[in-house]
Amino acid sequence: MFNYDINTFIIFSQALISAIFSSYLLKAAILKILSNEKIDGTFINIKNEYKSIKLTAFYCLVSIGLIFIASRNGVMDYKAYLNHWAIINQGLDPWIGTDNAYLPIHNIFAPLAVINNSLPKFVFVCIFAIPMYLSSISPLNFKRELDTFSKIRIFSVFAFSPFCLLTIAYYGLNDTPVAGLIVLSLYLSLSNNTKQNSLLSGISLALATMIKVYPVFIAPLFILRKKRIDVNFFTSYFLSIISILFTSIIIWGNSTLNPILYAADRHSKHLSFFNFFRRIVGINLDEYSLFAMGLVLLIVLFFIYKNKIDLLPAVILTLAFAFTFYKVGHPQFFLFFFAVSPMMIRYIYDKKLMKNGRLFISFLMWICFLNFYQTFYALSCHMFHGLPNYLRGLGSLPYILFSILMLIEIVKLLKKDPKALSSKSISS
Repeated sequence: MFNYDINTFIIFSQALISAIFSSYLLKAAILKILSNEKIDGTFINIKNEYKSIKLTAFYCLVSIGLIFIASRNGVMDYKAYLNHWAIINQGLDPWIGTDNAYLPIHNIFAPLAVINNSLPKFVFVCIFAIPMYLSSISPLNFKRELDTFSKIRIFSVFAFSPFCLLTIAYYGLNDTPVAGLIVLSLYLSLSNNTKQNSLLSGISLALATMIKVYPVFIAPLFILRKKRIDVNFFTSYFLSIISILFTSIIIWGNSTLNPILYAADRHSKHLSFFNFFRRIVGINLDEYSLFAMGLVLLIVLFFIYKNKIDLLPAVILTLAFAFTFYKVGHPQFFLFFFAVSPMMIRYIYDKKLMKNGRLFISFLMWICFLNFYQTFYALSCHMFHGLPNYLRGLGSLPYILFSILMLIEIVKLLKKDPKALSSKSISS
């Protein structure tokens, strides 16, 4: 921006228009796919539809390749990751004298960075995309299903959305494997209720927790299901975390626990409710963030268990409100919601919730706003200058508004039908 002397208003305008347009297309594509779905699972001009899919896939793969080339030396947080991994490869402690706020599994990608800077990012993409594809396409315990072609298109719309392309391919953020592992844990829990699946689901969520700590918020939802404790999940989750921490302490000592305390010193950002108060109102409430988030989590968990809400919507609700009241509200935390959306749309279709237009639209508007914000953030030079910088403090307001609207529609639904979000086949 400064090298070419571009006016900040021009940056703002092109970012705003592009972000609005991309989010409109995301909503329109989802609605079109679902409106074209027929009872017999057939489509008009299906041959042409497959040609469109192939052309779109080719375009997206070329785009991803170009994005990888453009960001091969690391952008934003990925630059810090490369520094952390370089320290590990030198045999030093990655938490001493660094800004490493991540847990031990983040460190295992260090050897890949020796081969190529982008190789860890490529592995991130695989850990994200494979569970997302499986949860989008593979059979689950649903009585009503979209046909395979619709599921492929829903997967493509979310996987190649601007939000995902930016967060995964361009920035290469480690929320990518976290989101993929949470989705894998959900997929294993919902596909078949077997001992093996529970064990694998616990390991998957433990690996996610040992990259970033926030998956621990949803662990109780997996552990306590159908009014009884899932012993297999609890055992594998708990033992996996203990094993990883114990191994890391043997290698690097007590500095392994530093990341848990790191967030306490950070100020509020982006989509956090506290960011609005600090930047716009001028009242710094950051020190109350952990208390507020803890209280909100307890209320949400009580609401979930009281209404016997299924595991899938329960996880989405819990993380959505946790991130709202967590002071460091970075957009990348919300990547999980894009990864899980194809599975959630399958759930909505199974429960016939699309007939509740206001609920479904509130969910889509919530997702589309997140896509809008991340797109605007990237195209406005990371909102560092001019009007975009001021809007950093206002971003949480529409997010909270869309969250509240969605919550209101959920409460209305449950008042009308208390069992609308619960079932015998998949129950929290």
